[in-house]
Amino acid sequence: MNAGYGFTHYDYNTGTLDRQRTWGPSVGVTLGYTIFDGFNRKREQKNAEITVQNRELQVQRNKLWLESDFANMWLSYQNNIELTNLERESLHNAKVNYEIAMERYKIGDLSGLELREAQNSLLEAEQRLLTAQYRTKLYEISLLQISGKIGEYLE
Repeated sequence: MNAGYGFTHYDYNTGTLDRQRTWGPSVGVTLGYTIFDGFNRKREQKNAEITVQNRELQVQRNKLWLESDFANMWLSYQNNIELTNLERESLHNAKVNYEIAMERYKIGDLSGLELREAQNSLLEAEQRLLTAQYRTKLYEISLLQISGKIGEYLE
């Protein structure tokens, strides 16, 4: 829409009117319709389709990453459970070894240095078991976090 104000003056040499003057405002309306947009609409459609495809690929990539991460965590969790069981057996063997070493030390068949080695072996076995249990619990919590069930665990 447009508006304006102006003055026009016309001099005619022929005809019934010699002069014509116009004073005052003028008002007009302009309407436009684009017939050819230079293929912009088609280009925008293609760009939108490519954007949608990129988002779908990104969702698939994230889904594969999550599944892969979950599978790796699950395998690590299972391995740590087995390691914990092995460390329990190792601790049991270290306790038996320490008890035997203590009995041999009491009867004088074992030196103090060898008894100390049995004690260190027992302490190291206990430490390895605690480390394996700790790692197993960390993997368990990570699995719950990835699966979205960490809230149930905390309650």
